[in-house]
Amino acid sequence: MKKTIIGIALLVSGIITISLLILSAMQYLPHMTVWSNNYPSRLFFLIFAGQSRFGDGASGLALGLPFVFGIVLIVLGLIILTIEYFKKDNA
Repeated sequence: MKKTIIGIALLVSGIITISLLILSAMQYLPHMTVWSNNYPSRLFFLIFAGQSRFGDGASGLALGLPFVFGIVLIVLGLIILTIEYFKKDNA
């Protein structure tokens, strides 16, 4: 039961982290004038790109590390919950 609560906490923490990062990027998206074509979408550029090293003036929010951390939390939570779901009780 304790591991199930830990798995749920990790899963919910990751979902909240990713949701808030996407929400913050969506708030900034209409104000963006220049973006790099090296990324598949403007939202992906905003989340993962940092300050531009080139002269085009494009800069992202540099939220890639927290975004990946949120994904890791979700995956760990799902792994723990899956293990607890299939674990046999000896009672």
